[in-house]
Amino acid sequence: MKITILGAGSAGCFTALYFSYYTDDTVEVELIHDPDILPTPVGQATLLLPPVLLWDTFQFNWYNNPIDAVPKTGILYEGWGKKKDKIFHPFPFGSTGMHFSPSKLQEYVLNAGKKLFKVTESKVEDCTGIDSDYIIDCRGTPTNWEEYDFLENPLNSVLISQKEGIEGNNLWTRSVATPDGWAFMIPQTSNSTSVGYLYNHSITSEGDAVSNFRDMFGIEEITTKLKFNNYIAKQPVIGDRVILNGNRLFFIEPLEATSIETQLEWCRYIRDWIIGNKFDGPVAVKKIKTYIEEVKSFILWHYQVGSKYNTPFWDYAKSFKIKDGMFHRRISTIGTPEWHSNEFSPSMNFVDFGRKAAWNYGQWEPWNFKMWHEGVV
Repeated sequence: MKITILGAGSAGCFTALYFSYYTDDTVEVELIHDPDILPTPVGQATLLLPPVLLWDTFQFNWYNNPIDAVPKTGILYEGWGKKKDKIFHPFPFGSTGMHFSPSKLQEYVLNAGKKLFKVTESKVEDCTGIDSDYIIDCRGTPTNWEEYDFLENPLNSVLISQKEGIEGNNLWTRSVATPDGWAFMIPQTSNSTSVGYLYNHSITSEGDAVSNFRDMFGIEEITTKLKFNNYIAKQPVIGDRVILNGNRLFFIEPLEATSIETQLEWCRYIRDWIIGNKFDGPVAVKKIKTYIEEVKSFILWHYQVGSKYNTPFWDYAKSFKIKDGMFHRRISTIGTPEWHSNEFSPSMNFVDFGRKAAWNYGQWEPWNFKMWHEGVV
C-alpha cells in the first residue's frame, strides 16, 4: 500500500510521521509539498499526543530538541468567567504538550524525515494523477466554501504579533479575556512569544481591535491580520482514495489547542479503516465528524458564563447554545458515582495512540470538565 500526503504544514508533517511510524514495512509513505508555500508564522501549541509522536520517530526530548520547542504544562485562563481571575487548565503532572514554531518543525521534518518516508517537491493542482492507494490532502485552507459546513463560534478575525523572550519563563499557554474576545500568548521558541488577538469583525472594527491589542499587551508591530471561518468538510473522504486532513478538513479557533490532536485522532481512524479493517470509510467519517462537533461544543462552553467584561462581544458569545445531548449528559454526571469512577481514568494508551476512556468527550476527560466547572461555571 502507498499513502501520499500533500502539504508540509504542521498537519502534513505530523500526518507523514504518524503513517511512517505507526504502520509496518508493507506501507510506503510519501510527502509531496510545494516549497514556495511557507508555513504559518503563528506559533502553535499542542496537547499530549504530538510530543509522543516526535519521541517515537526522532527520540525528541527536552535536551535533544532541534526545533527549540517549549514545554507546555497547560493553559492559564485569565479574566474568564466570574468566580476566579485566573484558572489553570493543567495537564497531568509528568505529562507535557509543547509550543513550537511551524517553520522550525517543517524544516526539521522535511530533512530528518527522509529516513522515514519519501519527500518530493512539487506543486500539485490535481490529485487524480498521483499513483497512490490513498492521498491525504493537507494543503491548507480551502477555497470552495460550498463544500464545507460552517461551525458555530463567536470569533472570525485575528491580529498576530511577535515578542522577544518568554514572559516570566511561563511553561503554559496564556489565554487572556479581552473586551473583544481573547488573546493568546504562546512561547514559540525559548526566546520568542507569538501573541494573537482574536475578535469578531462584525462587532469590533479592525481599528478598535488594533488599538486595544496595542494598549493591553504593549504591541508595537502587527505582523499578520487574518479573517477566518470555523468549518468542517461536508465530505472528509472524496471518492475512493482522497482523504482530507488539517485545515483542508476543518478549522476551529485555537482555544484549547485542539487542531493537531484532532488531526492525529483522524489519522488513527484512517489507519484503523484502511489498514486495520476495523470499520469502513463511512464509519470513519462519522467518527471524526462527531469528534469535531464535540470539540466545537466544549469550546463554546468556555463562553457560556462570559468574562470579567460586559461588552457586546461577550453578550454575543454567551448567546451560543450547546445542542449536543451527550455534552449535557456529561455535565449532568458531575458529582455522581459515574463521575468519580471515571475521574482519574488514564489519559491515553500510547501503544494504541489515543485510545480514550469510555466517559471521555472529544479530547477531554472528567477532570477537564471538573476544572472548568469549578473554576468558572
